[in-house]
Amino acid sequence: MRPRRVAAFALAALFLCAHGWLVAAQAGAVRPVGDAVDSAPPPAGEAAAAVDPEGALEALPEESMQSLFNWAIENSDPETLREMAARAERGGEGGDDASAADAKRATSSKDAKTPSPDSPPRRRELTQEEMLSKRKDVKEALELLASNPTEQQFIKQATEMFADPRRSEADRVLALEEMEELVAPIDNANDLHALGALAPLLSVALDVHGDAPDAVAAGALGVLAVALSNNEKVADLVHSWRAGDGSAGDRHGVVHGAGNVPCASAEPRTARASVAARLGRLAVGIIEEDHSETKASSSGSISTVSSTRRGKALRALASLTRTHFPSRRAFFAAGGADLFAALFDAEDEKTRKRAHALATDIWVRPDVAGGPAEKGYPPGRRDEELQMARDLVPRLIAALATGSRDAREKAMGALEAAIERVGGEAGAAARDAAARGHAGEALVRLSRFFEEEAAAEPETAEHALSLAREAARLAGTMRAVGDGSAGHDEL
Repeated sequence: MRPRRVAAFALAALFLCAHGWLVAAQAGAVRPVGDAVDSAPPPAGEAAAAVDPEGALEALPEESMQSLFNWAIENSDPETLREMAARAERGGEGGDDASAADAKRATSSKDAKTPSPDSPPRRRELTQEEMLSKRKDVKEALELLASNPTEQQFIKQATEMFADPRRSEADRVLALEEMEELVAPIDNANDLHALGALAPLLSVALDVHGDAPDAVAAGALGVLAVALSNNEKVADLVHSWRAGDGSAGDRHGVVHGAGNVPCASAEPRTARASVAARLGRLAVGIIEEDHSETKASSSGSISTVSSTRRGKALRALASLTRTHFPSRRAFFAAGGADLFAALFDAEDEKTRKRAHALATDIWVRPDVAGGPAEKGYPPGRRDEELQMARDLVPRLIAALATGSRDAREKAMGALEAAIERVGGEAGAAARDAAARGHAGEALVRLSRFFEEEAAAEPETAEHALSLAREAARLAGTMRAVGDGSAGHDEL
């Protein structure tokens, strides 16, 4: 109660000079038109009840209280406020009348101490009617301040909107666009589960009931990708989610929590139900088996998984599996290697680039450590992400010769990770596959391509030449393996 009591003193001072602040707070509002009619002042008893600032403050939020307190401090005399604080500390000697007198003196003592000959005359004392009017203005200003919701309240409101299938598609997409910005700060992303937003977000993003419009599901996937970015806490919670049975009380599924995560990679059924596996299937355009390959939208037209939605699913998959090993194990236990092959074969260059970048991250930071059972590795499924390198190397060699400079750079990075960063038997198998696919010759041609790019675009020549040197270095690595690229010593 003491903070509210001290703030009540400050508010008494605020009443005396709040008129200018109210005008600023209400700038742009609709002003009354016509004759203004003054109402008669209330009876004395009602007026006395209305002037109790401490009682009026009891319903104010702490944020508004703090703002008012700070404002009063900045516009009051420090010496008088110290006297007020000391009196409050002693238990309020002198009663409320002394407190009110202190509050009034706090806002006027500066002028009283150092009057200036050029100072304008003091303003007259306010009448009771004028004081009541100013109190009304202050109350309206406080309500205006209190009406501004916090980011957490915005997240709740946005969740209610996008999770409601009765809302229009445009409204749901708009809510998700706003939410994508709100979850960028890591603290807001961490609050998603506590705010009741994470389960609805996953349910809509993965379209577990088959009734989410494509644009809405894509928007939810975009929010999920941002919330998961470099956030292991959110990744733990996302991995612990399981779909509901579709009933009214379980429509959005359940987030079990990081401390209650079953081993999703232990068997195919649980692996397929994991978020990582669902994202992988969406990334290649596979709709859940309990939905039709094409489904009717609410308007009766036929919708499919758009390229935008597939791209955002891949972004979310990358955010989840790049560093979160439990999700990565579940992904590979559900056929992740085959999904990677499909992504490498995608017609869309942007999809191939993202897949190459994700494969690079996985091979640079593999989840191996011998594959102990306590890490969630079931028998026969150890080092699967590394074994994938051998099978995907031929696709990477082909990718060196097609697409934009950026696409070829991403393919070269993935090939480098496969033949130089993957260790053990899996690494040896990847290098053998590269030798059989004549990776050295492909890298020689790639080095020349980058050199030509440097000559054609001087503004990016430095970067292109660095890529040319890296391709030449990898070609030398492959010559050491002996893939038939000898005779190109000019590099």
